[in-house]
Amino acid sequence: MRFVAVDGLDGCGKDTHAQRMRTLFEAEGQRVTVISHPSRSRPGRLSKRFLEDSGPVSQLLATFFYTADVLTSVRWLRTNGEGTVIFVRYLLGSAYLPRRLAPIAYRFFSRLLPFPDLALFIDIDPEVAARRIALRGHKPEMFETTYRLAKVRAVAKELIREGWVTIDNSEDGEAPFREVERVLRERSFLQPAV
Repeated sequence: MRFVAVDGLDGCGKDTHAQRMRTLFEAEGQRVTVISHPSRSRPGRLSKRFLEDSGPVSQLLATFFYTADVLTSVRWLRTNGEGTVIFVRYLLGSAYLPRRLAPIAYRFFSRLLPFPDLALFIDIDPEVAARRIALRGHKPEMFETTYRLAKVRAVAKELIREGWVTIDNSEDGEAPFREVERVLRERSFLQPAV
């Protein structure tokens, strides 16, 4: 089994990149599972519900249920994971915590949970992310303002100093995905291009 994490700000294109990766893997006959957090599990649904609310209590509950959702997925990964498993949102959920707690939580969870064979940070300018989020037309979540996205991005960039590959997705177009594909081939997740 190979384990990939695709992480980054809201609106950065994590799910899009994960689905495009799935297409590449499946074209080579690989078995692929993509789990996006918050997932459709009960903790994931509760996390999503509290993310659509506001205030410190909702933030605390969203964090609690997000953590439970990821832990549920990790338990599944350890017992059922086959082929290539892609988690959308994983360790960098820690970046959404208050700045003083984020590094502590990140160190704790990165030691407790399996570190991915490939950890991708899809980076994006917070203003671009906010515009893309607005185009979705869904109920906004508590972290989906330019100000909060900028704060989360700053924390996330401090956390990913080791073991992460950063892909800049601030520009529209195919270049970011071509870079992801290059990394996948370079690291032998995909066959070399002919």
